[in-house]
Amino acid sequence: MKRLIDTRQSTLIGLFGGLVVLLASTLLAHLKVPALLNFPGLIMVVGGTLTATLVSRPIRDVLSVFKGLRRMLRDEPIEMEKEVRHLLNIAHWYRLGNLGAAEQEIALVGNPLLRTGAQLVLDQEPIHDIIKTLQWRITGVRAKEQGEANILRTMAGLAPAFGMLGTLFGLMQMLSGLAGAGLGQIGTSMSFALITTLYGLVLANMVFKPLAMKAERRIQHRVLAMNFILEGVILLHQRRHPMVINEALGMYLSQFENGESPDAFAKAA
Repeated sequence: MKRLIDTRQSTLIGLFGGLVVLLASTLLAHLKVPALLNFPGLIMVVGGTLTATLVSRPIRDVLSVFKGLRRMLRDEPIEMEKEVRHLLNIAHWYRLGNLGAAEQEIALVGNPLLRTGAQLVLDQEPIHDIIKTLQWRITGVRAKEQGEANILRTMAGLAPAFGMLGTLFGLMQMLSGLAGAGLGQIGTSMSFALITTLYGLVLANMVFKPLAMKAERRIQHRVLAMNFILEGVILLHQRRHPMVINEALGMYLSQFENGESPDAFAKAA
């Protein structure tokens, strides 16, 4: 059981592929690549989207989203090999009554949820209190990361709106100087008007919305991993044999991969 979730390195490939598609479409339409570059329009769309997001969300939450982008771009897998090994070792010493060795093993655990749950088991806390404590932690992580995904979806909704705003600015500029403007100035104004709509649509549908979907999928994986640990802690409290714990957690994972509800495993356990 090396990995609970095996994610693929797809984010950077997808973003790069989208850029290639955009450039290829430009060349096939016999347009020049510099025609896609309009810094005033880009500032309008990106700056407007960011400022409107800051108005609607706390700045701390928005900064947290950008810090988490590195994690999403790297597609870091959620690995459970170390956690399972620590859990089985703790279960072994706990069944033998060697609490000192079990606490030494807990000190080596890096996962805070597993460390807390195992320590509560060794402290002889009631099982319902242990479950409640761990579930509160799971709920907190889910709420925090779901908030980040919601911010990305908010930005996906705002970007096209500011693209249209840039289009209106370009049309206003063109119409205000239409009397004494030449074809070159009219073309520049129209280019600004149309390119901002393009920026808004590309950012919304190629960047923000896909990243929000990836964040939501990662939340599902994180919650699965934490529930995975919760079930292991319950079996640890029951002083189950390490082999039984290993097989039971494998059944939990297989049921999730087959699309079944993990509640079936909880009832069986």
